[in-house]
Amino acid sequence: MKPYLMAEMTMGEVREYLKKKDTVILPYGVVEQHGNHLPLSTDCCIAEMMANLLAEGLGCIVAPTLNYCFSGGMLPGTINVQPNHFSLVVTDIIQSLAVQGFRKIVIIAGHGGSESLENLKESLRIAKWTNPYLHDVLVLFPALEEYSPTARKFVFEEHDFHAGCEETSLMLACRGDLVHMERVRTDSAPILNMMLDNPDAYQKRTFLTKEKKDIPNTEQDPRIVFGVMGHPEKSSVELGKRIMEELRKNMVPAVRKLLKGAKMPEKEK
Repeated sequence: MKPYLMAEMTMGEVREYLKKKDTVILPYGVVEQHGNHLPLSTDCCIAEMMANLLAEGLGCIVAPTLNYCFSGGMLPGTINVQPNHFSLVVTDIIQSLAVQGFRKIVIIAGHGGSESLENLKESLRIAKWTNPYLHDVLVLFPALEEYSPTARKFVFEEHDFHAGCEETSLMLACRGDLVHMERVRTDSAPILNMMLDNPDAYQKRTFLTKEKKDIPNTEQDPRIVFGVMGHPEKSSVELGKRIMEELRKNMVPAVRKLLKGAKMPEKEK
């Protein structure tokens, strides 16, 4: 993957690349707890894995990974950046890439937090709204579950959300050196099942009044010790490789078709 990593290219190499192609992939993740068995960089690693698979298939380059956004969790190691700050940084990155000549930008979100993702999509929509220069810039958000039936089954049917079987299997397959299966721990059955039923249940919200207009105070449920939402003990390297192969088989041609079929505005002469 070295030839595809923008961070390892020189200015001259990027200049030559832009003479032939205008596609770049921007992966992002978050630094947050993933139980005792996975590293804080899990979401960043998975985003980079997806970006590299896609770049190899498309023959394009990958911009440096943005490692910070909003988790919401408060367990040790988690670093939160407010969603609006995160969105502004990504918007600046997109605008900087566009100024250089990139016209097709694929954002790979390694972290599925709705607060960050929804804020980012709306911020980029408004940026394109208020900045005509961005009207001829295509920005795509392909999601892992769109292209992997196995991953989709885990998330939507088995409610395997965070540091569970799916994420652990992917990490075993792409960064097994960072996985510690002997340290797998989950919260007590009632707490685990609470989070599997509702992944936002880790949030404890309290109100100062009984009115709906009252903005609640939010903190992490103090009963949560490990924060694992799933069953990492069921994970395997083989499962991770299967998901990666599904991404290679399905995501690459699907994104290639979108890039090729995009109706880009004609530039004024």
